[in-house]
Amino acid sequence: MGLAVLFLETSVIAFRIIRHLTGVLILKNRRGNMISKNSLRRLVVIATLSLFAFGAFTVAQPPQKDGEIKKLPPVNWIRSRTIDIKHLDIDLRFDWDKEQAIGSTVVTYSPFADSNKLVLDAASMTIDSVTLIGGGPLKFAYDGKRDDDNLEIDIGRVVKSGEDVKVKIEYKTNYVNKADADTAIGSFGRGLRFIKPTADDPNKPRQIWSQGESEFNRYWFPSYDTPNDFRTTDLRATVAKPFYVVSNGKLVETKDNPDNTRTFYWKMDQPFSNYLTSIVVAETTPVVQDFEGVPVYNFGYTNETKEVAATVKNLPATMKFFSEVTGVKYPYPKYSQAFVEDFGGGMENISATTQIEEMIHDERELLDNDSESLQSHELAHQWFGDYVTCRDWGQIWLNESFATYMQAMWTEKLKGHEEFLYTDVRGNQNNTIGTWNSGNRRPIVTKNYANKDAMFDTYAYPGGGSVLHMLRKHLGDKLFSKALNLYLTSNAHQPVSTEDLRIAVEEATGQSMDWFFDQWLYKMGHPIFEVNQVYDDAKKQLTLIVKQTQKVDVANEFPQTEFFQTNVDIEIDNKVERVWIKPQEINTFQFNVAAKPKLVNFDYEGTLLKEMKFEKSTDDLLYQMANDKDVIGRRWAMSELEKRTDTDKARVVSALLTSAEKDPFWRIRRAALSVIANIYSPDPPPGQVRPAAKLDSNVEAAVIRLTKDPQSLIRADAIELLGETQDKKYADAALSMLDDRSYGVIDQASLALALSKDPRAYDALMKLTTTPSWRGRIQIAGFNALGELGDKRAFDAGFKAATDKTLPAGVRSAALTVVGSSGKGDPRAFPLIFEKFKAASDATNFQGIVDSMQALVKIADPRGQQAFDILKTKFKDNPGFLQFITSQEALFKAAIGK
Repeated sequence: MGLAVLFLETSVIAFRIIRHLTGVLILKNRRGNMISKNSLRRLVVIATLSLFAFGAFTVAQPPQKDGEIKKLPPVNWIRSRTIDIKHLDIDLRFDWDKEQAIGSTVVTYSPFADSNKLVLDAASMTIDSVTLIGGGPLKFAYDGKRDDDNLEIDIGRVVKSGEDVKVKIEYKTNYVNKADADTAIGSFGRGLRFIKPTADDPNKPRQIWSQGESEFNRYWFPSYDTPNDFRTTDLRATVAKPFYVVSNGKLVETKDNPDNTRTFYWKMDQPFSNYLTSIVVAETTPVVQDFEGVPVYNFGYTNETKEVAATVKNLPATMKFFSEVTGVKYPYPKYSQAFVEDFGGGMENISATTQIEEMIHDERELLDNDSESLQSHELAHQWFGDYVTCRDWGQIWLNESFATYMQAMWTEKLKGHEEFLYTDVRGNQNNTIGTWNSGNRRPIVTKNYANKDAMFDTYAYPGGGSVLHMLRKHLGDKLFSKALNLYLTSNAHQPVSTEDLRIAVEEATGQSMDWFFDQWLYKMGHPIFEVNQVYDDAKKQLTLIVKQTQKVDVANEFPQTEFFQTNVDIEIDNKVERVWIKPQEINTFQFNVAAKPKLVNFDYEGTLLKEMKFEKSTDDLLYQMANDKDVIGRRWAMSELEKRTDTDKARVVSALLTSAEKDPFWRIRRAALSVIANIYSPDPPPGQVRPAAKLDSNVEAAVIRLTKDPQSLIRADAIELLGETQDKKYADAALSMLDDRSYGVIDQASLALALSKDPRAYDALMKLTTTPSWRGRIQIAGFNALGELGDKRAFDAGFKAATDKTLPAGVRSAALTVVGSSGKGDPRAFPLIFEKFKAASDATNFQGIVDSMQALVKIADPRGQQAFDILKTKFKDNPGFLQFITSQEALFKAAIGK
């Protein structure tokens, strides 16, 4: 399952891998610092809002009292089965007004032991009748207050073990999905979700979509709704024309009915887990592709086929790549992606992924961001999660970590090895270690968890992805692929456990891997290395002393690894040698080196999930940042140098400027610019306004040159930094960049122009608010910048746009900030802002809530305190969003003089 992720350092929004994570959301900007008034604008709203809904990779736990032991969560054993479901035949119609499905499900099953009972999961339903196929009506008992084992059917006779029986249940669904601040599954919903136009959004399309993971398909058809049972399906759904139905497997038939409806018949004849069953009802024009005879359908909106085609252009190549890496050709009769409204990210329903509609980009937006991460993550699940599926939720890493790492491998194939190392390997490790250091700690594989949805966390995604990278590096690419192939083929169409993977790896490679699985998966923790180097000129010998300094967390009852064993690659003056770390406190290694090395890099290419202290001189770090062939080594040296700007600022800044302009990898160049920005324009403490930045002449000259960089995101960062000087002399540069092809550049150029307070700013920004673009991107940039400008002449335009329901929601939200910034003293302003806030709060519309809070801060009306009080009550159980609300309340109080 995938969700939008904010890459904190790079400020790139990539649709990635989170579903439900708990704890405190630490919002950061491109520099890795806490978001303040002037830096919140850097966020792309969709990623931020998803993180609000589901927590974050960087989480914090309530502090424990000294000496308090963190007890293990309860044990969750694999659910016992009394029946083996063979097949489900689902037939549905829909009542849009009641948001209800009306239909039937025929369950084909056989009992494991002789029994006259059939017990199913059926949540929030009205059961109209139960019939034995080939027989008559059956007695049943239904407990609507429960949602598992709550439909008990008396078959009327004893069914023998292994005997197949068919039972038909006719029913109506009753659960109506509404946005809810405290539901674990947030914007994914439970079962069926009906999307319809609203008073605030009359252009919203009508759609129906389902969400089954973790165990929510019981809300729209009776079933055994736990992943340790596989069965096949037939699904028929009747909808009014011109709606189309997307589901699993192959479309067998589309039948026109006399009442202007159509019945779609989908058949999935390969067995799969219950939660992967899905349906989407929408008006759509698919973009059709082909992968070696397998049709690939991308069900987008009828007026977005060009943009859908641009977004999904690499999908068949991704299917080919995964087929080659695993040695298992894409195994289903078709693959589809259906793009829908109000979905939480991506969901890997078998052969029929459901995706968030916001992942579609036009060609200009693709200059800055793409959706390759989300697309490849969900596609990878067709092998890891669908073809083989975790037996229980304590094994969820087998689904999510594999999809995470396969996505990373696709990044490596598509965008290169350095992109893979920097964005995926390093990013996964940083997220995992950040979660650990915040106090949220568990093994990747465990039966001890509070609830199944709590397992969709950092350890299930980037944590396990980091382990798979270490496994690949340990085995080598050839054996890694061989092991994947054996794991998949020997367990095809079956539920799996981690032991199935370990056995496959051992049988494919001949290597004992129990130590690896034990320390990285069944136990928790990671090594913390303290590395020291000594060169003996007489012996021409380099000695590395490697100490493991991590401590067992005595306040946590989960099993832990005390000392780790692993291969590690040592780079000495760009020559790499592999050594073995023994599971002990201190390991010492000697290397014959003709002269004192200029560069020593411990863990070349950053393979290990680790923390490291390696003391080096400033000269050594400067040399490494400039000369290391390892992109991870260069970035590590940069981070170490950033800590030394107080003592050696001139040399460090000079070296950073060189990296920003000349490093061969664009992300290192962007990182260097971000570090420079952090030196000269650090983010203020929460609740305070950023002061004007002052740039040294050499920095100014380099940043001006970087506004012409080939990479759009570097151009955007450069004009952003110039804008933070609030100096009118950069207004010409900002004005010229309003014509850039990149929306990201326009975003930052317009804000820089607003901050300059140049007399030309108002007219230029007003022009942006009427410039057509993909989903109003340029209009949004104009209104955001007008909100920063605070020119009262913008009020009427902001008020009109904020109330114009024909405009995209993002444009209206941005216009609301203009109402706030320019509407002081106008009696229309505060009522409109509060009205929009209340509507967003009632609907748990995170984007609307964030924008209305910003408008309340800007208008600085004391009556706005009521909004913050409402939000603190509503989100009292969501610590991530509550922290953000509190920070915005601090800005509000500062604005009203409290």
